[in-house]
Amino acid sequence: MVTKCANPSCLATFNHREGRLFRFPKQAVDDGRPANTHSVQHFWLCGDCFPAYRLEYNNAIGVSLARHFEGSHFPSPGSGPRKLIAAA
Repeated sequence: MVTKCANPSCLATFNHREGRLFRFPKQAVDDGRPANTHSVQHFWLCGDCFPAYRLEYNNAIGVSLARHFEGSHFPSPGSGPRKLIAAA
C-alpha cells in the first residue's frame, strides 16, 4: 500500500487527487517458489515531485527515481542521476 511519495527526500503523504501513481512488476523471491506473474509494486510521486522527477523500472536493478532535465518537458530515457527506490 502506498503511504508516501516515492521520492525519499519528500515527506508528502499519499493523496490520490494529486501526483501520479506508478505500477511496476514485482520480482519473485529467490527461494525456489514459483513467481506470481501478477505481482506488482505501486509507487506514487506527489504533485510537487511529479513535474521534476520520473520513476524508471529496470529488470536488473529495480525502480529508480530520476530527475527530469531542466527546461525539457520530455527528457531522454537513461539521462540524469538516479536514486534506487526498490531493488529488483
